[in-house]
Amino acid sequence: MQSQISAIMNDLVQNPSEAMPCQVQAMSQRRWLIEADPGPVVQFELLDDGQSALIYATTARDGSGPLRASFITMLLLEDTIANSFTPYGVCSGDATVTVYRRVALSNATAAGIFRQMMEFSQIAAAQLAKRGIGLPGVMPADGHDAA
Repeated sequence: MQSQISAIMNDLVQNPSEAMPCQVQAMSQRRWLIEADPGPVVQFELLDDGQSALIYATTARDGSGPLRASFITMLLLEDTIANSFTPYGVCSGDATVTVYRRVALSNATAAGIFRQMMEFSQIAAAQLAKRGIGLPGVMPADGHDAA
């Protein structure tokens, strides 16, 4: 399954559709991203189980912008814990905030994955704005809001 999803994602990178408002970029063999302007950088990262992936957006808490680092890397650097919420989770560290969702990959298609990433971009932007992140000159009232 993992090689099948990698092939789908690599095809999106190499053969973008004219209907796609932004291009998919490969960051590694298991991680890809889209960067819709305006909005957060949304990443898609395959998990080891081969059956699911994380879709997430990480942004600097100080409003300086989106980050392209792996979600797992940010969890380790900030020594934080990601809690699972439905339909998405928010991981709030001292320097970053990440909005994420775990997605199942059974019956995944290129169009379906891209659509999920674009839809998640809107969810992440709304959740980050709710915390005052991404809005020029606005800082969040509660630095460790979890929901």
